Amino acid sequence: MSRKLAAACLVALALSPVAHAADREFFVNGALGTSQARLGSPYGSDYHRDGSDITTALRFGALWRGQPWLGVETGFVDLGRFSERYAVGSVDVRDEARTRAALLGVNTTYRFDAPWYLSARGGWLHSWVKVSARESQAGSTSYVTATASATASGDGWYMGVGGGYDVSEQFSVGAHLDFYRVQVSRNGADLGGHVGTLTVQLEYRY
Repeated sequence: MSRKLAAACLVALALSPVAHAADREFFVNGALGTSQARLGSPYGSDYHRDGSDITTALRFGALWRGQPWLGVETGFVDLGRFSERYAVGSVDVRDEARTRAALLGVNTTYRFDAPWYLSARGGWLHSWVKVSARESQAGSTSYVTATASATASGDGWYMGVGGGYDVSEQFSVGAHLDFYRVQVSRNGADLGGHVGTLTVQLEYRY
């Protein structure tokens, strides 16, 4: 599915020059908000990391005016760090997963007569998950007995919806809800899962 999504997005990018240049605009937007995740662990399928963190994203691409507007987008999203702490005998273990991703997709925006809009987007996602673990003597935060880390990557998908307000013909502000399907494994262990984000987005069109 991920490969088909990537191919469809690449076709959209390849066909974009045939659209009327007069109707085309470019855009860049940035987003800041909160993320909620449920990710797997290298220790087995029965163990998961659940948590929330801050998320940021940067997207850019091209839009074609119409009703609705249609566009293609690419960018990068930092989904956050998610950690768990537990005890194994007399040892405290803290492991953390940092999740980042590149994306390539399509979007559509419906602009009403008033300066309000609704939008949707989706496409291919390539994720990197860095897992790190630190062991320390129980009851001590300074005596570290061991550390380890590993990174894995894989292809997934994303989709989202949102809405907002056009401050001017060039600037918009909105709120967006996105779902990221992170598909990553290492040495047979599923490190992936899903991350949901709620963000405030600022966009500039030119």
